[in-house]
Amino acid sequence: MTEVSEGLRRVPMRVWVAVFVVFSFVCSGGFGIEDMVSGSGPGFALLLLLVIPFVWGLPQALVCSELGSALPEDGGLYRWSRRANGQFMGFQTGWWWTLSIFVDSAVYIALTVDYMQNWFHFDSWVRWGIAIVLIAVFAYVNVRGIQLASSVLVVFQVLVFIPFFLLAVIGLANWHHNPFSPMLLHGNSLLGGVGVALSVGIWMYSGFESLSTMAGEIQKPQKVIPKALMITLPIVISFYVLSTMGGLSAVGRFQEWGTSGALDFMGVGRVVGGQILRYLFFVAMFAGNFALFLAFLGAGARPSYTLSKDKLAPKFLSKTHPKYGTPYAAILLMAAVDVVLVRNGFATLIVIDVFLLMLAHITIYISAIRLRINEPDLERPYRVGLGTPAFIAMCAVPITVAVFAMSPWGNGWDYFIWGTVAALTGPPAYFVFKRIYGGQKALDAERAATVQVAGDAAPVAGSATAPAGSPVVAPVAD
Repeated sequence: MTEVSEGLRRVPMRVWVAVFVVFSFVCSGGFGIEDMVSGSGPGFALLLLLVIPFVWGLPQALVCSELGSALPEDGGLYRWSRRANGQFMGFQTGWWWTLSIFVDSAVYIALTVDYMQNWFHFDSWVRWGIAIVLIAVFAYVNVRGIQLASSVLVVFQVLVFIPFFLLAVIGLANWHHNPFSPMLLHGNSLLGGVGVALSVGIWMYSGFESLSTMAGEIQKPQKVIPKALMITLPIVISFYVLSTMGGLSAVGRFQEWGTSGALDFMGVGRVVGGQILRYLFFVAMFAGNFALFLAFLGAGARPSYTLSKDKLAPKFLSKTHPKYGTPYAAILLMAAVDVVLVRNGFATLIVIDVFLLMLAHITIYISAIRLRINEPDLERPYRVGLGTPAFIAMCAVPITVAVFAMSPWGNGWDYFIWGTVAALTGPPAYFVFKRIYGGQKALDAERAATVQVAGDAAPVAGSATAPAGSPVVAPVAD
């Protein structure tokens, strides 16, 4: 059975399915950890995989659970920030996050077709054609709705889980090396180790906010999403740590680990389990990239839809499919942008991705703090069991981590400069869209007109044609 909300169709989602969806946003495989191992040292990489979830992943999951239960609406973090910080900062949050996801999602398809091009040696036009077909298929799945998309994600994540599980089991059973030794690379300082591995580790534990952008299309999201977030976090920690420990303890050779080195996870799989495990990792790589693209194509389109509903983006983006009840225009726009992005290089775009994502995450924590202070009586079906001072202290930790990751000392001057340039596109975009589409004033005028029409058409309460006690319609507050 389905419900309709703001033109969207709400559909049921079981908690275990939501766990697979959140796993797709946050993890979808451990690819990328190889660079942490060789860049900072195996011991330090494992230590970060154990520590980062408690200073980044856990606070993010807790805060998103509280905010998502209090404001279970499509748009997620955009609506949270707008409620807490006002229209301008709400727009900035949605803008920064959407830009980062536009870039991030396209990269997954680009990486996949790059692998295929390396194997089959076709030209760039064939590469682009394959990318367009893949984007079109996953756009169609998203237009069909969350139920179909989540079912496909479950299949993809099973394919991802199998080789990493086998690596953990077989690798730990053939322990020949201390996976924590050395802790740091020879001659590398603690700060140098952090600089190399922190951004990768943060990326590995990001994405807990993403399912909330689809809350308007899920039945009882204030119950389903918090449960899924809390279940997924320990699964992701175990997935990363045990598979990495399995590979290091069986293979060692940490200097050769790397996504472009001799020992990526496919190479590690071949050493540990032969060609069969290597091929399973090949399948997992494709399935993981497909799952990430499918998931973020859907999530990344929702803030655009909600901004359009709030008169801060082109009107056509608020169109919903008459049959499937999904924001198909926003989905197709994101797919079209991805078609363009996969044709070109990504060096500069990838640099700005992490910076914008960190900015959006900072506003999530600030929103949670402000709502705790300004709206203490706001109904929160899931509430983090901390008083407001302790809650603020908890949020301060990931905010500090994000600021460091954005700084030149965290990721270098290229990240900082290009990230700042990308972030500064937000204010002019806000003023342009507000001037064209009206923003809050246009929204209030539309609501007032709707109320006026409804009032003119409806019988007056207490009249001969309306029963006593009929409700009086009032304007909806922002």
